[in-house]
Amino acid sequence: MTPPEATAFEADPDFSAAIALRRADDAGKVVGLRVAALESWRPVVQRVAAG
Repeated sequence: MTPPEATAFEADPDFSAAIALRRADDAGKVVGLRVAALESWRPVVQRVAAG
C-alpha cells in the first residue's frame, strides 16, 4: 500500500474489522492447529446473520 492508501484504509469505518479478519485468516494457516468442529460455530453465525 502506498502511504495515501494506508491512510485511507485506516480511516475506513471497517478498519478494525478488516484487521481482525486478516489476523484470523493468518492464524488459520497454522499447520496442525486444532479447531472446534464447524457445527460448533452455528450459534455465532446465526447471531451475526441475525443482526
